[in-house]
Amino acid sequence: MAETKITKASSQNSHGPTAYKARRGPMFANRKDKYNKEARKTANEPLKQREAEGTLYKYKASRPPANNKREAPTEESSEVQSTGSRGQQQKKLRVERQQTQATGDLKIQARKLWEVLRRGDLEEGQRQAKMVEMMELLRGRFKEVTFKHDMSRIVQSCVKHGNEQQRMEIAGELKGSYVELSRSLYGRHILLRLLKYNPKCRPEIIRSFYGHVRKLIRHKDAAAVLEECYAVYANAGQRWNLAAELYGSEFAIFKDSGEGGPKSLDAVLEKTPQKRATILESLKGTLKPLLEKGTVQHSIVHRALLDYLRHVQDAGERQEMIEAMRELVVEILHTREGAHAGMLCLLYGNNKDRKAMLKTFKPYLQRICCEEYGYAVLVEVLDCLDDTVFVNKTLLQDVCTLMDQLLADQYGRRIPLYILGGRSPHYVGSDALQVLIENDAIKAATSKKDPAVRRRELTAHISPTMIAWATKNVVEALFDAIPSQAICETLIRAHGDKSALWARVLDLVAASVNDLGDAHVLINPIANRVVTNCIIAEHSRPKSADPALPDLPESNPSFGTDILDALISSNQLVDAACAAAFPVRALLESPVTAERTKSLLVPHVRSITTAMSGAKHRMRVYEAILKLLA
Repeated sequence: MAETKITKASSQNSHGPTAYKARRGPMFANRKDKYNKEARKTANEPLKQREAEGTLYKYKASRPPANNKREAPTEESSEVQSTGSRGQQQKKLRVERQQTQATGDLKIQARKLWEVLRRGDLEEGQRQAKMVEMMELLRGRFKEVTFKHDMSRIVQSCVKHGNEQQRMEIAGELKGSYVELSRSLYGRHILLRLLKYNPKCRPEIIRSFYGHVRKLIRHKDAAAVLEECYAVYANAGQRWNLAAELYGSEFAIFKDSGEGGPKSLDAVLEKTPQKRATILESLKGTLKPLLEKGTVQHSIVHRALLDYLRHVQDAGERQEMIEAMRELVVEILHTREGAHAGMLCLLYGNNKDRKAMLKTFKPYLQRICCEEYGYAVLVEVLDCLDDTVFVNKTLLQDVCTLMDQLLADQYGRRIPLYILGGRSPHYVGSDALQVLIENDAIKAATSKKDPAVRRRELTAHISPTMIAWATKNVVEALFDAIPSQAICETLIRAHGDKSALWARVLDLVAASVNDLGDAHVLINPIANRVVTNCIIAEHSRPKSADPALPDLPESNPSFGTDILDALISSNQLVDAACAAAFPVRALLESPVTAERTKSLLVPHVRSITTAMSGAKHRMRVYEAILKLLA
């Protein structure tokens, strides 16, 4: 009985964990039983024994003997060669499977032609010949094959490489299926190709979407095609017909886009004000599902959001829409309408809404600053938020970190320059400036802080970074059009110690005019504008379109006096006048330096006149200097 039990136990253990360890060998024992001293001691004994016997390495040398002859093929090896590799077998099965389909042979032939047609090194004549073959093969069957992945790619290549007649033939066969194609994961790419390469069929494709916009805008694939039509290829009348369907079913059925018809919601409400409630209710019903799904990246949706925020009169409904939008505003700032809608959300929103929006801006701050329309939303933040401490923590600290990149960008520079220079048309785009002016009435009701106090606090936050940047880059930036504006505004309006920065400018002023010529800071047309503005700022407030700008800091250097002293000490005043330097004229017009400058230049009128007679440029500056010295 004992032997029977032992045998039974051993048979059970042959499938248990102990037997599994034995089958795995000593490596397994060494890993699993590393704390078992006895197992660790005996684990490598089999390996040592095999190494001593010379059987440890089971693989033979890869190099065959020199006299090794190739064996004759056996029946088994011949069968493997005839059937091919596994990949070839799978390809054969795939071809057989395709041949069982209704369009199987057509697909196989089309793919063979397509492999040649899409080659980039194919000559034009050969490509046209292949296109003729492809059109003969697919004529009458385009609609049948466009919804398949592989055939969709082939039809796209036909649209791309075909001539105008062939493209029109393809568009004609697909006519009536445009809406269905736009909903297809693969078919929508054919529509995008037709819109790109065949201008004559664009109006037909756009008209096919009339009456379906509200459904298509909620469809992931169709919305991309609709956006391409609306934003890229549609004219003003077609854009209105597409967008108007979001205002109600009446606009989807009756299209009034003639010469006298309305082209905006403003015109519709002016003509029929009794429709306001119905239109806004329809807009709300369309926008709410899109906001809940987070699909607000298309410009046609931005237009609808802007129209709703501009025309809704009930404060509760407006607040409900802003609460639904506040986490998504960052996604709509890349279009004009989206940026304008974002500005209205900031103006009408409460403090909680505004702070939530700013937190979503933070990860994408550099991109927003450098966008054509996105920067205007940040300008509105600086213009309407009263909590400047929160703005500094959330926005301005990161702006200071990115100062080098922003001041080198066409749009990014407008953020720091707006803080220092206000609503100057040189710094803020005309479109954004117009929106800011229109929003002043709303801001008056939603913001309580004095604009001059707000601007002074923002300037104090950004001034140290601007002064440090200007001091480091003044020599190069003075002669570059965009950075020189930052140098000028920093010198005139920044708060803090600017002595080091101003000393570097004076060193450039004191350099030899005759040696440097047009490269001198007083002669260069970009740099001399900065010096001239500083001279004017010593005795009068610079002209600005923004009345909210605070007074200039009292700690500013004596710009005109310091420049005149630098020119006198370096004996460059007369040379600068003979070169018709514009800052010399500014020194003669300044009430602070006019008398001293005139007394020093009057004895040299003849030299200035002689220089004027031999000059070819800056004649008006010469005439103004001589007139002031008369």
